Amino acid sequence: MSLGSIAHLQYYFARTGILDGKGGQLAKDTRKSSASVSIPLVIPADDMDLQRFDDIGIESTGSPAREDDSSDEWDSSLMLPPTVSTYSHKTHYIAPPPDAATLRKDLQDGLAQVTQAVAEVSGRKKQALTQDHEDESVEDQSQNYLSKNQSLQGSSPSQGWHQLEGMHILDVVTLAIRSAKIYYTMHEHPQRLAIIKSERQIREELLSVLDVLKRMAMRNFAGGLKDEELLVVTVWVQGVEDFLDKEKNIEEREARDREKWQWLEGDWVGRDRTREWLFMSTFFENDHLPEWTSPSEAERLPTPFLEALRNGLTLVNLHNRILKQSKRQFGEIKTFHTDTAKPYRAAENIRYWIKAAEIRWEIKLQVKVMGVVYGQDEDVWREFDTAILAWCRAVREEITKEWKQGSMQVSAQEPNI
Repeated sequence: MSLGSIAHLQYYFARTGILDGKGGQLAKDTRKSSASVSIPLVIPADDMDLQRFDDIGIESTGSPAREDDSSDEWDSSLMLPPTVSTYSHKTHYIAPPPDAATLRKDLQDGLAQVTQAVAEVSGRKKQALTQDHEDESVEDQSQNYLSKNQSLQGSSPSQGWHQLEGMHILDVVTLAIRSAKIYYTMHEHPQRLAIIKSERQIREELLSVLDVLKRMAMRNFAGGLKDEELLVVTVWVQGVEDFLDKEKNIEEREARDREKWQWLEGDWVGRDRTREWLFMSTFFENDHLPEWTSPSEAERLPTPFLEALRNGLTLVNLHNRILKQSKRQFGEIKTFHTDTAKPYRAAENIRYWIKAAEIRWEIKLQVKVMGVVYGQDEDVWREFDTAILAWCRAVREEITKEWKQGSMQVSAQEPNI
């Protein structure tokens, strides 16, 4: 805090009496003569300093810390008003980020405006060319030059019109590029976009359109918009529309696949392991997991299912694959061991899986890792089976909830698109 602020606070507290609750010690005494001048002292002074002010005929009001002046009466009307506080107690509403349906609608609206603007420009250019050809066919050869000049002066747009036309194209295309950028960067499933088109290709297309807009503005839209410039913009718009159509087809195919999953709905009382086994098998289309049997029903431990998960590699891959289908894609296990011939590598894979479950899925698992790796105690295998069952149940419930919420939002907003 600066010295000026401290002095201001001292002065304000002294006038209002907030400092010690005894009234305003530095308030002007109305009982004194009007000829006397009252100068408030912000910094406390000793008795010698006060005596010097009395010698020259100036009345000193003393220090705000002096208690002998507390009995003086003061006029409340002279109290300074409080300063305007910078603290805002008003609760500001922060809108949530838009969902995928809203972003797609904004992008489609921007592309529609670009298509309409380009079509209008192309139509006016064709109309101007048709009128020029008709004028040339009517006029004879001797007056061709004069009539052509008159027609150009009368019908061709001026440079000002070219600038207005170019600025309109520049505005709508820039807004469409902005909507496309927001759609790409805020997408809930970026891996789905990567399947359709790579990020590098998307950037190249956006930069090519921006380069065309830059060259148009640098020449101040002289001569109007060129056909090759309009062609670049049109090709980009068609590419983005095809991109959205492919993405919609992928979403519909995924929705049809989800309808075939038995573990999403139904009564699974008493068949928890069967349901979770089907859930895990969904993300291993090519790899077959052994049937999950309860340790109490097994003749010996570990069961084939627990033995397949013993090295932790399958659990790590399952975590990463399910994470890609989630909206909150963080907590990926990027470093793990694929060669688990040595016991410590298998133990580290299981520890990675346990830590990722705590960070991403908020599940605290209790597993004796080294006991699972060496497999000498049956109680350890029962504990490992319980941990896998708890992990599958929590992950399945969260993923199912996200999918249901997403489908409800899409169905609610689909008529407005």
